[in-house]
Amino acid sequence: MSELDKFLDERSNFDIPNTEVGWVRLLAQEIALGVHRTLWDRHFNDIESGSKARFLQERWVQKYESRRWGGLQDILSGHGYFEPFNRVDGGKLTQEAFRLLQEAPPYNIFISYRRIDSSALALLVLARLKEHELVPFVDMALEVGGNWHADLKERIEASDYFIILLGKDTLSSPMTVKEIQWALQYERTIIPLWHSGFDLRDEKWAGIDHQVKDAIQQTNAIIVHNESASGYNTAIVELLNRFGVTP
Repeated sequence: MSELDKFLDERSNFDIPNTEVGWVRLLAQEIALGVHRTLWDRHFNDIESGSKARFLQERWVQKYESRRWGGLQDILSGHGYFEPFNRVDGGKLTQEAFRLLQEAPPYNIFISYRRIDSSALALLVLARLKEHELVPFVDMALEVGGNWHADLKERIEASDYFIILLGKDTLSSPMTVKEIQWALQYERTIIPLWHSGFDLRDEKWAGIDHQVKDAIQQTNAIIVHNESASGYNTAIVELLNRFGVTP
């Protein structure tokens, strides 16, 4: 396997954000990462396309864009990640693009939880994700008097990732199960975080929808094995790693 193939396989673990600004930032970040790893140079030639520029000059670019992004992507120099192109020198990544290597992509993340089981953990996860410029949401931020169910469903549809905090009795909440089903409906990446002794093998969960069970099974989960401050910190570090963050 070539170094480029390894890079592509690695990056496929990170979802492309739903927003235009998000995917532009992620693309700039990944190209900067490729420069950092000496997979390619920071200077690029271009073919003019109005105020836009396309990376076309090397086979690796075509392969990278095709496999990672589903085709060629126009990059707006106005985002500040690329210096303006000219016919003599081409263009290059700016330092702003390289600064993205210290950040996680601005993913929208929905945090699902049952208040009686996971309120404190939800606030902790919210705070830790915000520290790294991710965009987490928990339902305590919904406006009173709004269409509660519709608002939650729309939030999940607009998210990139869906974190479900699973305490010992969380699945006894029909609303929590419904949120997981919405995440499955919209094909969001689901990250289960088991804590406080949650065990999917418990007989009381025998009647839970099999698709929900498949989504939150142990092989996909982050598990708090030790109910202590260090145990929770270890789990949150693992969670951050899922978003490309190494705290």
